[in-house]
Amino acid sequence: MKTFIQISLIIHVIAGAAALLFGALAIFLKKNTPKHKPVGKIYFWSMTIIFITGVYLSVFKNNIFLFLIAFFTYYSVCIAYRALKLKHLNITQKPTIIDWAIEIIAGISFIGMVTFAVLAYFNSHNLEAIIPFVFGSLGLWGVIQNTKRLLNKPKETMGWLKVHIGNMLGSYIGAITAFVVNQMEHIPLPPIVMWLGPTAILVPIIVFELKKVKSQSL
Repeated sequence: MKTFIQISLIIHVIAGAAALLFGALAIFLKKNTPKHKPVGKIYFWSMTIIFITGVYLSVFKNNIFLFLIAFFTYYSVCIAYRALKLKHLNITQKPTIIDWAIEIIAGISFIGMVTFAVLAYFNSHNLEAIIPFVFGSLGLWGVIQNTKRLLNKPKETMGWLKVHIGNMLGSYIGAITAFVVNQMEHIPLPPIVMWLGPTAILVPIIVFELKKVKSQSL
């Protein structure tokens, strides 16, 4: 068992390094370059490996918060990936069972995250409980927005691209956050800054990138 956990940890670290590298390359290359798609696929599968090993390791270590945060990050990856498959959603395409399963599992996970935060605060009055509360709230907001997208006709011609870009960048925030938190003992900053800093810094970049997407009303 110990050997298997060590192997899982090594795989998790290697996949994490790959995700950081190829995620940055995918962002740099943009969608119009021929190498963006294969680089993006490597990033997707790296994040998939991170999710699987991260869930396993969090269960073994009995770390509920890390278990839930794994779902938060991978939810963004899944939505970004599915956006490419549903470019004509509610025009000539309909959401599949997979799409609804993603929303249901994610919704349960994010409700669990918010619940975990509230219980942690009332039990210890530790302000660090705000960390899972923020991630859980953001996740629930994402589920609500994406559920609306699955149910209604698109309002923009390039709405699917905005969903893809926003969620891929969002998942990259999760990857960076995980890296920074794992280096916490070497960085002289409060834990709450380590957890929420990447989000605070990179969310404006996501907004900026989405504004650059040229789309027309349908």
